[in-house]
Amino acid sequence: MAQADSTSEPAAGRANGVLVVEDEAILRMMVAEHLRTKGYRVIEAASLNEAVAVLSSGEPADIVFSDVNLSGSLGGLSLTVWVREHFPGIPVILTSGNKSVAERIHAGDPVPFIRKPYDPDEVERNIRRMLPGKSED
Repeated sequence: MAQADSTSEPAAGRANGVLVVEDEAILRMMVAEHLRTKGYRVIEAASLNEAVAVLSSGEPADIVFSDVNLSGSLGGLSLTVWVREHFPGIPVILTSGNKSVAERIHAGDPVPFIRKPYDPDEVERNIRRMLPGKSED
């Protein structure tokens, strides 16, 4: 089920919202908690359908971090297409441990990609770089 958490929201304005889409609960909770400790407002979704429902509900998300291989028939690549069509200003970062998926992503339409297993700090650095008005370290 989708979860939002605003406990890390800074006093001076809304924290950047990150929609984390991962069907493996432990991985989703690990990266979500790490991002919360870095000051992000995190929304969690376990499937493409949950992610679409969150975004369609108007829940503010500034970036989507999604696994490519989600349970069910549609995954992170389909979510990327949907986000680009409905929310073109929201960047998407994809992740997968599957080498052939990584090769297909790099060969096709360039989507930022982080290979599993990933370091949560690497995820946060990539998110920070892609947010509007943020600068690279």
